[in-house]
Amino acid sequence: MTPSRPAPDPLAFEKLEGVYETLAGGIDRAGAARESVFLAKLALILAHRAGIGVDFADCVETALRDLDVVARPLKND
Repeated sequence: MTPSRPAPDPLAFEKLEGVYETLAGGIDRAGAARESVFLAKLALILAHRAGIGVDFADCVETALRDLDVVARPLKND
């Protein structure tokens, strides 16, 4: 079994505005017809680069909050 690494430190809150602006620009450049594909590709790239230190399922459930969808309870394994 591979030992788990600690999760990376979260990005400082004040840096999120720049992330948001970069993301919005990428979505605009991709265009409405390719927005979903762009976001899926971005999510896969980020998951790959984050490695095993990030619980991607938890990130998905966190992103679903307040979107009028039913979020699944997190597994505690």
